[in-house]
Amino acid sequence: MIFQTLDDKETCVASYYGGKLYFDHVPNDATATWNYHTYLPETVKFAELYTYGKTIEEVCPEELKKDWDKSSQRLKAMLRSFYHVGLTVEDFCFYELTPHRFLKQHAELKNKITEHVLENHPEPKNYSHMVAVEKLIKQISLEPLKLNPSNIRMQLATKRGKELYTKCSTYRSVEYNQFGTRTGRLTTRSNSFPILTLPKKMRAVIEPYKNVFLEFDVVSAEVATLFYLSGQPIPKGDLHEWINQRAFNGKYTREESKTRFFAWLYDPRKQNESLEKLFNRRNIFEKFYFDGEIINPLGRNIKVNEEKALNYLVQSTFNDIFLRNIVKLSENMKKWKTKSEVAFIIHDSVVLDFDVADKNKIEQIIDCLSVFEDYKFDLHMNMGTNYGDMRKVI
Repeated sequence: MIFQTLDDKETCVASYYGGKLYFDHVPNDATATWNYHTYLPETVKFAELYTYGKTIEEVCPEELKKDWDKSSQRLKAMLRSFYHVGLTVEDFCFYELTPHRFLKQHAELKNKITEHVLENHPEPKNYSHMVAVEKLIKQISLEPLKLNPSNIRMQLATKRGKELYTKCSTYRSVEYNQFGTRTGRLTTRSNSFPILTLPKKMRAVIEPYKNVFLEFDVVSAEVATLFYLSGQPIPKGDLHEWINQRAFNGKYTREESKTRFFAWLYDPRKQNESLEKLFNRRNIFEKFYFDGEIINPLGRNIKVNEEKALNYLVQSTFNDIFLRNIVKLSENMKKWKTKSEVAFIIHDSVVLDFDVADKNKIEQIIDCLSVFEDYKFDLHMNMGTNYGDMRKVI
């Protein structure tokens, strides 16, 4: 049974199905809805994920567009009227102040669009991964960041610093979008705290609710991913120095070797016999590139030209592996009943709001984040009492 929720807040559970509104529950035989909410059963399909994050306006069938546009405009007018009297959607359950007749009409249109998408879009090969990531980022968004402006007193003494803080403090929740890039690298939505673009000098404003922040980032992520794609064990130690010794006989500095390696890796016109022998770049390309698109080992499809194919393959494979490991960690932390939680994610690092009572779980946390299949990715661990004062531990 296709249904729609009437609010996305966990304290405002209500739904529409079978022509009626139901409060405090969703249907037991629910099969599909438009988008993910934390309180929905695991068996529900989410049409938005079938479209790889397109808006409902983008996939609305022609015969419904006029009605949907009219209904959407009326919805926006209602939201504006709430705002003008000092209400935001966080202050109340949306359906409490909205005419039930309108709720039914709007939800029925949404049901029809959802049905259209499910009938005309195949389920993505990496659908289960997308659901898991959506669950993770929704959970992160439910916990607003703890901000302490006293940590950035010097910045707040300047006009620019005050402007930045005002902008940052407007939205305290991190609202990620897993469809903001083609490779699956997370971006943030317009109504999000700007965690991915926050200037370093402003990072100290973020404090943990628990005792400290623990940050884990993958060492030489792209190189380690290339070893994974080539089917080789990931060597221990400095991967760029490992390459320097074996491909260039150690005649370059680490930075020079790194520059030459990436120039070769991401430019198919550049040839290097030693690097090709180490990684077999051509075989990797032929294994994962078909008819103008890559299909990475975790099932992500990306249409891309040959020149950028390996770049997209490496980037998307790493992003999917790392997010999958963070999902695994989040699920395990619930099983372990830890007080610590995933606070936020920044590209190739994840930050935990860490309670010292969980210190006996650190090795298991590292295992969750570093091991994928039979491969082990090295990690750095940093610790700090605010995000602007993180010190390297390992």
